Amino acid sequence: MEKNVSREVAESIIKEIPLSINSTPDIRAEWVENLSAILENRFDKKTVKNIRQECYCNENGRLEDTANNLKQLYLSLDKDLHRFVNALNENGAGWFIKDNQLYTKMFSCECPMLEKAKNSNSLTWCHCTAGYNKKLFEIVFEKHVYVEIVQSIRQGFDFCLLRITFQ
Repeated sequence: MEKNVSREVAESIIKEIPLSINSTPDIRAEWVENLSAILENRFDKKTVKNIRQECYCNENGRLEDTANNLKQLYLSLDKDLHRFVNALNENGAGWFIKDNQLYTKMFSCECPMLEKAKNSNSLTWCHCTAGYNKKLFEIVFEKHVYVEIVQSIRQGFDFCLLRITFQ
C-alpha cells in the first residue's frame, strides 16, 4: 500500500482495521469487506487497483516456480502462443486467444482470505490476482503485459476470467 499512498496513510488504515495472525475464515472475510470498503471510499479506482495489484501472495516462491515451469513449456513450443495455449488446454486449463489477447480461466478461488466471503460485485480484492498474473506472465513471455479481471468467482461466476494484453 505504501507504494501507492504514503506510509502514514497505510499505517493508519492497518491500525483502523487490524487483523490477527490466527484469525478465523469468518473474521478474514469480514476484514476483506472492511478493507475493500475503506479503499473504495478513500481512493480513486486506479489507486485502488494499483494498491491491490501490488498485494499478491507468492507463497514461498510458488509464483516463480509456476512461471518458470510455464516458461519452459512456452520455450519448448518455440514461443508459439497458440501451441502453448493448446498444450495447457490438454490439461483442462480453458485458456483461449481472442483479438491477440490471451484469456485465462481459473476454476477455483485460491485466496485463503475469501474462504468464507460472500459474493460481491466489487473486484477490489480480486485485483491482487491481476498483479500475481502480471508478474507470472511477464516472466513467462519476457515482456510487459497488462492483466485485467474480466469476471470473478467472487462475483458469482463459475470461474475467474483474466485478459492478458501484450504491450
